[in-house]
Amino acid sequence: MRSASLALFVFIIPASHAFLAYKPPLCDHSIMSERKRSSGFNQLSSTAISKTEIHHDDVTDADVNLSNGIVARAPSSSHQLERIHSSSTLQNFFLASTTAASILFLAGAPTPASAVSGGGLDYAGLDITGRDFSNGDYKGKDFTQTIAKGANFAKSNLQGCRFYKAYLVNTNFEGADARGASFEDTSMDNANLRNIDARGSYFGQSLLDVQSMEGGDFTDAQIPVKTLKLVCNRDDVKGTNPTTGVDTRESLMCL
Repeated sequence: MRSASLALFVFIIPASHAFLAYKPPLCDHSIMSERKRSSGFNQLSSTAISKTEIHHDDVTDADVNLSNGIVARAPSSSHQLERIHSSSTLQNFFLASTTAASILFLAGAPTPASAVSGGGLDYAGLDITGRDFSNGDYKGKDFTQTIAKGANFAKSNLQGCRFYKAYLVNTNFEGADARGASFEDTSMDNANLRNIDARGSYFGQSLLDVQSMEGGDFTDAQIPVKTLKLVCNRDDVKGTNPTTGVDTRESLMCL
């Protein structure tokens, strides 16, 4: 009996020493921390540092807390900081350049106000009834479908102007320089074309409705043949243009 007890005691003692000597393997916190730092810092690199490549072996002890609880390390070398700063500077420069270009583009866009003062939209479709445009320079302006009843263009520069489908009732063009202007499909009832320089201009049937053509120069003007025959029968087709010295009937080639 004593032999069995002694044997059992001898077996237990080494076993207990072995149990006490056994230490379970611990988590390598340095490896886990390193992985967390690498994962967190890669996320930080792709979002906050504009995809700047930073390796975890270049970091220091400066911790950065991310929104998902991961602790990352901030770059410490001056070279990395310069790369981040350069990326941020380029982004700011691009944003500022884009904004400036947008402002310049909007500033140069024509507005209704600039149209009246000679901008790109001109006077097309506007109501300028009774307005005084005399002695002005409107070369090449667009008066398409303009309502210009009773407007005054006396002695104005209207070279190349477009009055297509404009309402020119009682409009005054006396002494105007309308070379190459377009008066097609207009309403010209009682319009005054006295002493007008209309060389090379374009007219339609409404030319028959004007108040006076006396003293006008219509050399090379484009007038429908049927309309021209009726124009030559008018009593006011006479006189000499004071600017060019050309006889009105001769300019129309009236026999």
